[in-house]
Amino acid sequence: MNIQRATPVNELLAKLIFLILPTAAVSYFLLINVNQYYSILQNQALQQATYLAAGMGIAALFYSFRFRFLLPFLLLVAGLYAVYKGLDKYESGEFDAFFIARQFQVFAILFSTGWITGWGFVRLRYWSVIIAASLLTACIAIIAKENSASVYGLLRAFTPALLYSIYIIFTAEQIYNYKDKSKKFWWFLTRRLVFFGLLATLILSSVVYLMRGQIKETVANYGGGGKAGKNDMLKENKDGSFDLKDYSRLSSSLSRSKELLFCAHINNFFPNTEIPNPLYLTAFYFTKFDTLTETFERDSTIPYNDLFEPDPSKIPLFYTKMDSSVIRNSLGAKLRNTVEIEVYSRKLSPNTYLAPNVGYFVQPIAIEKDFRDEFKSAFRAKSYVSLLNSAYFVYNSPNPEIKKFQEQRFEVLRQVTNYKGIDTAFMKYYTFMPRNEKFKSISDLAHKITDTARTPVDKVIAIRNYFLSRDENGDRLYHYTDNPGIPDLPSASKLLYFLNENHKGYCAYFAGATLFMLRSLGIPSRIAVGFLTEDRSDKNKGWYWYYANQAHAWIQVYFPGFGWLDFDTTVGNDNENRPTPQPDGTPPMQPPSAWLAADGVVENVDTLKKTMQMSVKQLVFHDVEYKLSSPVIIDMDMKVAVIYKDSVPIPISTVHKGDEGTAVSYAEALKKMLAYPNENGAALVKRFPAPTPIDEVYLKKKETVQPKEQQQVAAQPKPLQVKKILLTTAIIIGSFLLLLLLMPGLILQYFIARYNRAKAAGHKPYWAYRAATYYLHMAGTFRGNWTPMQYARETVDPQLGTSSFTAFMNVYLKTKYAKQALTAAEQATVNGFLKPFLQTASKKIRFKKRFWGFLNPVRSIGFFVMPDDEKEM
Repeated sequence: MNIQRATPVNELLAKLIFLILPTAAVSYFLLINVNQYYSILQNQALQQATYLAAGMGIAALFYSFRFRFLLPFLLLVAGLYAVYKGLDKYESGEFDAFFIARQFQVFAILFSTGWITGWGFVRLRYWSVIIAASLLTACIAIIAKENSASVYGLLRAFTPALLYSIYIIFTAEQIYNYKDKSKKFWWFLTRRLVFFGLLATLILSSVVYLMRGQIKETVANYGGGGKAGKNDMLKENKDGSFDLKDYSRLSSSLSRSKELLFCAHINNFFPNTEIPNPLYLTAFYFTKFDTLTETFERDSTIPYNDLFEPDPSKIPLFYTKMDSSVIRNSLGAKLRNTVEIEVYSRKLSPNTYLAPNVGYFVQPIAIEKDFRDEFKSAFRAKSYVSLLNSAYFVYNSPNPEIKKFQEQRFEVLRQVTNYKGIDTAFMKYYTFMPRNEKFKSISDLAHKITDTARTPVDKVIAIRNYFLSRDENGDRLYHYTDNPGIPDLPSASKLLYFLNENHKGYCAYFAGATLFMLRSLGIPSRIAVGFLTEDRSDKNKGWYWYYANQAHAWIQVYFPGFGWLDFDTTVGNDNENRPTPQPDGTPPMQPPSAWLAADGVVENVDTLKKTMQMSVKQLVFHDVEYKLSSPVIIDMDMKVAVIYKDSVPIPISTVHKGDEGTAVSYAEALKKMLAYPNENGAALVKRFPAPTPIDEVYLKKKETVQPKEQQQVAAQPKPLQVKKILLTTAIIIGSFLLLLLLMPGLILQYFIARYNRAKAAGHKPYWAYRAATYYLHMAGTFRGNWTPMQYARETVDPQLGTSSFTAFMNVYLKTKYAKQALTAAEQATVNGFLKPFLQTASKKIRFKKRFWGFLNPVRSIGFFVMPDDEKEM
């Protein structure tokens, strides 16, 4: 048998289809995940994968002509860098310049990476090993960030990269080693790849099936659970502030444990004493059990919703927002009173509202000027709080005094013996948990450890005591740890492993396990998320300091008549497992009472007289809010006023008409002025001093219209959907194949267009020759080793039954070699040659032959590797 190496064209096309295209598809899969963690990428994975694929494809074609690597690559990098620096200085607007430059930077990096990858596939035999290792490493890094709660989730994240790594090494070797004739090359390669795919699928399925138990246990212990964005808790924002979101990365990050987030003054003391009674601060609850992800999530449709969630940053300074419905929905009237709290934020997001259970009121307040460098925002809150709620009651402390407080609380709650008469929908919702075999072990454990308890509170105590119990050697049965796996709100699988196997976890594990056991006993319960409060101050009574390691999760239990009460079953809250408390600082001085806070729009500013006119639609005067039916102009004296924008003082000269803000006055003249009974806001404003003395102005940050792509950054990343990925991958592959199929026809149209635009005395003969010979080549009339004239005289014209191609060839060869000017007759020959020739060829050559020829990209590439005499003059 005559053995020869597969043709260079076949080998190049095979690498494009079987190496570069799958690499682009897997890169797209990885980029989808990477976009979820890096906002600069703008959630444009498809576009970015296209950049990478373009770099690989162009480099593969370029280096197939044996160019050297370094110089072209350096020129490419230099060109991209020059464009980037030019865009970085683009002056259409600071934001636009930044946005465009960053987008081009992403393109340049991905295109350059693709360029190197394409070069490696064409030139280096073992390049596939390097690419496989790189993508597999990237996939593992992404899995480390992802929260896979199930075997399916883990396999979905890992399998594509694993299969790709094996596939790319196998396929690259097949392409390199095969030496049979080119006509058999594609059949050989396709057959081998199909066999590989079936074998890999069979082996992987067998391994997963045989090791499913071990994999499931590993996933359960490793961490992760819930839908994307559904259980995030402590989240760092772009500006460095922290939000309490839906993901329980509680006190697991030691780098954040010493970071002060905020301080608060809680006006709550034990009756008739000056002893502070600290309270946990609540942000939200996990209430709904999702059977699909097997974890608890937030739910805005809960029955009797008693959660108040305002955004303090959206409320004008000194204005108030209140929702009394949450008080009714708390379903607790016994032993309740109102507690006031002031929160001063240093690193806590200004959007976050915290209050003791149940918050119902918020009022943004100013920060005293000496503390504005330390604290960025502040608000006052009010809560409807049970007298039975206390952080002292929540701590699992051996302190005898605290235990005494706890026993007094428990004795009161023993009045509740059952839940008869409670709303059925309420009970069904807050006691729901699956009743299948998997959860039966939790129910059995709960009934076992509470078998002697008769009242709901005694059952809660029994569960708490179970977590505090010791084994026969005196060692604790359960241990507190910051990192039993990936720290988040654990799924049911991880809680089962926690209860039955390792007995190690942080607050979310203890809270989640307690919730399951309480619900299996028919006791309404939910997980509260917020901050635990520790009283560490001997001097500043009622002041508390909150660090990142105090982000916490605990249990709230419902008792008829008393409402929802806090319980914490986490072990080691105040022993050696807790981080050493940080020394508290000096609390901020509370600013003087603001007699006037006017919210409006600046109409006029006089920088010489230091006066300002503001159109006001609402104002607060002596803590009473007035809403005006139509705007009223207030003349303001700005001689002593300090103007702030984004917490930074600015001169009055930078204030312009149209600026929005809040003007605040502590003036004695307004203190002495009182509103008349039933006086409306417009009449009140008429009695203000003219001009009205103003002490502070807080200008609002203007909202700018962002490009559509930038707005998408704030959107919560959607959960990864396998069907969507497969569909998108199929579209990419289909588009690539369609482009390959259309390429021969597009090339012909390009030649014809160049012919039509050229002049007969110029390059028109050359483009006519290129178009005609390309058409014949794609239609199956190959030139082979004939000279151009032999090809015309002995192959083309006899086949088509014409003499026009030979006549044209005489003119073409004259322009190519003789370099003589064409006569008028020769120019007429060139001008009238191509269209009639193509029409004749299409009639003489069978349609089927032409159709399949023009769908063959391999044949098209072969046309461009003809001898040198076919290249452009």
